[in-house]
Amino acid sequence: MGSEIMLLGYGAVCLSMLVFNVVNSLVMKKKELRLDKRCKKLEEKVRVQTGYIKDGRTVEEKHIRYLSQRLSSVKNLAAFDRVMEHYLGDEDDRTVWEYRNQIQPAILHLAFIYLNRGDMEAAYFAWFLSKNIPKRYQGMVAVEEIMVQYMKKRNLYCRVNALDALYGFGSAESIVKALTLLSQEGGFIHEKILTDGLLTFTGSHEKLIELLWENIGRLSDKIQLAVLSYIRFKSGSYCESMFEIMTDAGRDKEQRLMAIRYFGRYFYEPALEPLLTFVSDLNPFNWEYAAISASSLAKYSGEKVILALMAAVHSPNWHVRYNAAASLEASGPNDWETMDAAGRNDRYAREMLMYRMELKRVRETKRRNLA
Repeated sequence: MGSEIMLLGYGAVCLSMLVFNVVNSLVMKKKELRLDKRCKKLEEKVRVQTGYIKDGRTVEEKHIRYLSQRLSSVKNLAAFDRVMEHYLGDEDDRTVWEYRNQIQPAILHLAFIYLNRGDMEAAYFAWFLSKNIPKRYQGMVAVEEIMVQYMKKRNLYCRVNALDALYGFGSAESIVKALTLLSQEGGFIHEKILTDGLLTFTGSHEKLIELLWENIGRLSDKIQLAVLSYIRFKSGSYCESMFEIMTDAGRDKEQRLMAIRYFGRYFYEPALEPLLTFVSDLNPFNWEYAAISASSLAKYSGEKVILALMAAVHSPNWHVRYNAAASLEASGPNDWETMDAAGRNDRYAREMLMYRMELKRVRETKRRNLA
């Protein structure tokens, strides 16, 4: 009897799942049909306006008003996004560029409307904007000012999407304002997301870095870290400033580590001694400084560097040993005998060095085979 009840229960669950899937499929199909209908209606209107542009005319005012009203609904905005993607996707087409350009009064109106909407609707509009507005267009100042205010939203997606839109506009001033406001509001965006976003900036990276550095004291520690990482990838002109950060014991630890990484990318003679001091530190609590310094020393050469790295491969910390072996391979001796001597009487050091040498041999073999 018990087994029969279990079978009946299992059958009821399966039937419920089947009914749910059928109903869900019908609902989704109905939604898709509605979306297609909205897309066709919008596309017809867009075709008329692009036809005017091809004839040397401009987009009608009533079309701007129509977009301002209709696109205030997320459903219609989603349909318009699909029209933009399939019909207005070629930014190199002059007609497309002009149309996108001339509907900016509607975009400005919508930016303000969605600013006062819920976080998810605002996040969707910011995403739409980042995807569909002409890049580096100087006439978007008013929209940029509103997008900066999106930093006050508590939704992470909203902030990230708004920043993506600002990166596309290419205004260094707007980026600095947005990050400053984000700091003031106590907003959090992971530094890697910020760094990756800053690297997509379409304006002058030199100007953006200059403005960010001028205002770095107004940014939170996490945003400062993202800025330092961004500078590491884009400019070798901040060696003196990075040196001050690296050698300032009162500075945030992560920022000091980022400065150490900076000198692994850009050679700076005064940085050598501090790097050697870090890599020689036997304090287990300072292993991160030692590990990252060991990696950065690959950029440097000389007997002192080789001796420091040969000593570091005996570190009890795996990361320090690995980075030291990698840097020793990159900047130090290339023969097995010298590498073998560095790891003598230490099984772990010897294994790490042998691994790096074998890895190097495999890479060289593969390179020769491909040549």
